[in-house]
Amino acid sequence: MVRLRKRIPARTVAEAARSHSQVFHLAEKRCNEFERLPSGRLRFLFVPTLVCYAFSIEIGLKALALYEKGKAPRNEHDLRKLCTFLPAALQERIIRDTEIIPGAPFAPDPKRFESDLDLVRRVFVEWRYIDETGLVDTHLGFLQGFAAAIQVVLKESP
Repeated sequence: MVRLRKRIPARTVAEAARSHSQVFHLAEKRCNEFERLPSGRLRFLFVPTLVCYAFSIEIGLKALALYEKGKAPRNEHDLRKLCTFLPAALQERIIRDTEIIPGAPFAPDPKRFESDLDLVRRVFVEWRYIDETGLVDTHLGFLQGFAAAIQVVLKESP
């Protein structure tokens, strides 16, 4: 028996992706909180924080691509590839709006953005199974600013 998949309009998929990105953005914020343990020590859910930030960004970039182009790469987790799939003007806006330290004065530097993006481009893939590979360099502050910039643009999307 062959089942035919019903084609879902790009706008419907984009709206669902935006919603999922927003939900993972909330999850990343919750994972990013410190919890005081009975011992007095603080616990921070570093790996879930990174994975949720990366997934929120990934889904957000795909939603923006769907809104802008009517299509988005499938089965792609590389944040650089997903970002470069967007129209140039939208990429520039995201670069401009990405603050490494939220609220701090920030001069957008495309070269710095590119090097930071290279550092985090595969966080979702690398950190999901970090127990199998060992630690790799990453940049939590950049992920936070990048995710926040994408959420702002998503809120303004039609």
